[in-house]
Amino acid sequence: MQAAVASAIDDFELAWKKCQNAATHAILAAFPPLDHAKTPTYCCDITLNYRQEEIGEGHVCIDAFCRATIAFEDLPQDAVTEAIEASFGIMWFDGPDGVSLPLSGAGPGVYTYDDETTCADYEIVFEDHGRAALSFSDIPVPDAATILHTLTTALSREDVRSD
Repeated sequence: MQAAVASAIDDFELAWKKCQNAATHAILAAFPPLDHAKTPTYCCDITLNYRQEEIGEGHVCIDAFCRATIAFEDLPQDAVTEAIEASFGIMWFDGPDGVSLPLSGAGPGVYTYDDETTCADYEIVFEDHGRAALSFSDIPVPDAATILHTLTTALSREDVRSD
């Protein structure tokens, strides 16, 4: 391999590692309960997870393309609603009958949004007992950090410790 090509590949790998480190830093800053995961690392080299009684448990993976997957369970539904509507606005998610509706006051069920621009998929499950689960995949890191930051803010409004 020519020296110029080998040098260019090295430069790319260095830049990529910086990108992954920056992505990790952004996600950790946005949602303080997260920490680097022990084994298993789920699907990605970078996995962050948390478990707290008041705000459930979950993990965020940052894949080889610097896109995030968020999988959280047992969150307060009101905090999720506030965070999602602060991040997206209202009327972005389709309800159980396939019709877009505001999440505020929504009943139990599965609410989805497929972002055609970024190819990200979002699913929220509101459970019967006022709790919610998030399953978001292929999210650009800036979008994931925004969602996680608004969730942190919403949890603080609910007097739920999130750090």
